[in-house]
Amino acid sequence: MSGHGRADMPQDGQLPFDTSSYDRTGADWLDETLAERALLIQGPMGSALMSQPGGQDVPAAYWNLGDPQEVSRLHWLYRAAGADLMLTNTFQANESALARDEIADTVERVNSAAVNCAKRAGAPCVLGSMGSNGIFWLKEDSEEYRRARAAYRRQAYALLASGAHGIMLETFTALRDLETAIAGTSDVADGMPVLVSFAIGDEGNLLGDGLNVEAACMRAQELGAYSVGINCCSIEAATQAVPRMTRATDLPVSVRPNAGHPHRGEDGSLTWHEDPQAFARACEQWRADGARIVGSCCGAGVLTTCTLAGVLDI
Repeated sequence: MSGHGRADMPQDGQLPFDTSSYDRTGADWLDETLAERALLIQGPMGSALMSQPGGQDVPAAYWNLGDPQEVSRLHWLYRAAGADLMLTNTFQANESALARDEIADTVERVNSAAVNCAKRAGAPCVLGSMGSNGIFWLKEDSEEYRRARAAYRRQAYALLASGAHGIMLETFTALRDLETAIAGTSDVADGMPVLVSFAIGDEGNLLGDGLNVEAACMRAQELGAYSVGINCCSIEAATQAVPRMTRATDLPVSVRPNAGHPHRGEDGSLTWHEDPQAFARACEQWRADGARIVGSCCGAGVLTTCTLAGVLDI
């Protein structure tokens, strides 16, 4: 990077990006507060929106423009429950996902709207959520690789330029996908934190390529990650993985398991069996094992966030 204000020319020849408008206050707060205590990140957006009447057939990213009041309301509820960190409703808001879901609006409009919804909750730090864009590549010197990297770059810039204080690359199942995501995000990050979170199975291995979580975390650190962690796994898998991650890396470790598998009702609606007390019991162990960012993923909503806030004494 060449200093705050301009991200350097990416290797694939794209023009530099103006980073002078980035809001660095939340990133500074994240640095300072993580040094003092564990932080609580909000619960899921996708499963909460899918649980709304008729929501099971609506892509999560559509809500940012279609019903921003509901997106803002969910963020506000998580904030009221005690969450320190907001996570934008943009997990699948890259250009490939928007095209797949037949959302005609641009990456910039959808992601900017999501950041605005998250910031209305008044949390000190908002992280832009990014998932895998699904573009498969084999060689770095290929059109597919350049297209994948550019897609991550475009979404990351849309989030940061709209006021997000950092990026959360979440639910990554394979190192190959993560490497492209970090490369594209780093093209425009200009010092803003890039957090990484993997999806693992019960043995603690990435669901896609089978790499063990220790090796995945160490590689993410080598690539410049600000934080490493896991999400969308079982509570049991998370509890076993946290000490493995804290031994493998000196980065802040995050942990956000899900509430298990959903049940689909006769009307097509999805419901999860949320068990806030199970999260509370596990959270005590996560803290003891060194986790610095805790929360929940699919199916565990505001009640779980509120319970975790009590454990963390927020």
